[in-house]
Amino acid sequence: MKIILPVLVLSAAAAVVVSPLLLGSDPVPPVPLDPRAAGADAPQVDQDAAKVVGHYTGAFGKNKITIRIEKVVGTSVLGYSIVAGNERAFSGSSTRREDGIMIVVAREPGDDKNDGVFQFRVEPDASAILGWWQPYDKKLETKHYRLARRVFRYDPTVGDYPQSSTKLLAKADLEESSQHGLRVMRSEIYARHGYSFKKRDIREYFDDKDWYMPMSMDVAAQLTPIEKKNEALIKRFETYAAEYYDKFGR
Repeated sequence: MKIILPVLVLSAAAAVVVSPLLLGSDPVPPVPLDPRAAGADAPQVDQDAAKVVGHYTGAFGKNKITIRIEKVVGTSVLGYSIVAGNERAFSGSSTRREDGIMIVVAREPGDDKNDGVFQFRVEPDASAILGWWQPYDKKLETKHYRLARRVFRYDPTVGDYPQSSTKLLAKADLEESSQHGLRVMRSEIYARHGYSFKKRDIREYFDDKDWYMPMSMDVAAQLTPIEKKNEALIKRFETYAAEYYDKFGR
């Protein structure tokens, strides 16, 4: 099947044209970015559109992304994405094909160098979204993705160091840990709450974990009393390990 890439016209007055999105042989009619420009005869999303509201997570280039469809009103779609320690809102419009598949074109604000346009289809059962992201900056690469619908649930038992969330740690629990182990242990506390990491090495570490789901730029308020105490203790040991790493030959 021939793959047709979308043509994006990014002038202020232009509409974004939706391609078949690799989704079948029937072309998808152009969808104006501003739903108000569609006119009275524009296709209207039925009440079942509400079922697409939710989180969709999966690979996005080398990173893991979560897209949240926040609201669908008429043909208008609002939401945001969380990836690589960056949260960006998007807004756009939708249309529904005769086969029931919803097509969404949504644009990020454009005031960040990494902003662009999302174009995706929503599976009829809203189990996944499939499409691509086209950056405004032509120096950046287009990213294709298939994101599965997922409900975030905090689980203190996941990870390599669940004890950092499940029990109050003592100094003896940390004395034999390496600097790297301490860093992962402390970061796992945040990862369990869906924190989106900016630093590449730790981000790549957690993006590779099936249980991990980026959800927020700030989860400090979600930490439990045990986690707050453990995080502080681990951080002190991290500093100690960094200072005495060479001396102890670790």
